[in-house]
Amino acid sequence: MNRTLYRREPGPLPELAHQTTRPVHDEDDAALAALMERAYAGTIDEQLGGNSDGAIEIANWRPHAVPDASFVIHQDGLVAASLISRHGNDFWLGYVITHPDWKGRGLGTAVVAASLQALDAPVLAAVTDGNTPSERLLATLGFTLVPR
Repeated sequence: MNRTLYRREPGPLPELAHQTTRPVHDEDDAALAALMERAYAGTIDEQLGGNSDGAIEIANWRPHAVPDASFVIHQDGLVAASLISRHGNDFWLGYVITHPDWKGRGLGTAVVAASLQALDAPVLAAVTDGNTPSERLLATLGFTLVPR
């Protein structure tokens, strides 16, 4: 599958409805893996990084993770997450995960906004072509297309 690259420069964020977020903790990994599998099931990103095992994806994210800029929303369990990684000098929005029962409520936007505020640095994101919800979320938060 092809991916499209987006970038956001530091700067003000649009006004958003308030959501209570908190940074990701190490003990969240099992819940993040389960949330990822549930959220991506049946979507264009179901195979994740070449598999459908959320635990493998989270384990692969951890060595490059930026926990202080990765956020979750907890409502009787994790319902949304924004996972940031660092590769070299670049920060990447690696995953935006929202539980299917909570989609459409701005939670994905809220966790990504929290990540952007914590970083105050340029952030890159690669989106699978055809993932319209992710494209809309990035546009809402000021990401722009990086020409190929």
